[in-house]
Amino acid sequence: MKVYLYTYQYEQIKNEGYKSLSLLDKTSDLYRQRLHVYDKNAESNKIEDILAYLEETFPGRLRSVCVITEMAPVREYKHSYLNYLVHHANVLSFDLEQLITDGIVEAIYCKDNKDTILEKPYFENIYQVSPEQIKNTTIDWQLCETEKYKTYSPWSTIKHYFLVLKEGYIPSKYITLERKGARENKV
Repeated sequence: MKVYLYTYQYEQIKNEGYKSLSLLDKTSDLYRQRLHVYDKNAESNKIEDILAYLEETFPGRLRSVCVITEMAPVREYKHSYLNYLVHHANVLSFDLEQLITDGIVEAIYCKDNKDTILEKPYFENIYQVSPEQIKNTTIDWQLCETEKYKTYSPWSTIKHYFLVLKEGYIPSKYITLERKGARENKV
């Protein structure tokens, strides 16, 4: 089973593998950007508080990477962030079964906030799943375009998965470029 991710760092990933937060350069802008997405969830903008919050959500979160089960169809979306992502980011894939067989993935967690985001915007509905539980997951890409979800990130309405990685990264030999984006190699 293939799983996918959208990225603007394909060349770096191709050369170094796909790194989780635990392996990113702690002084880099990318590291700070990825952490500060969780300021409100952690109720703090201090790096140490955000790290503590993330590691409390599930074991190994700092060694995890996010994936989805299908690529978004290339079309125009009313949600500006989703539209930009679909038309400008690279799409990479991994064979999930191979990652598990080779001992790279040690656990999988699901994040599904579509039913909780409206009442609890900073709550993360995360729970552990088995590989079999995600095999038939489909994504309703239009859901984030509805009025009630339009102001939220698409990741608030799109069910996605965290792969907890034994060593904190996926080696480049497991990575396939599925679709080249228009905004290659920019952060």
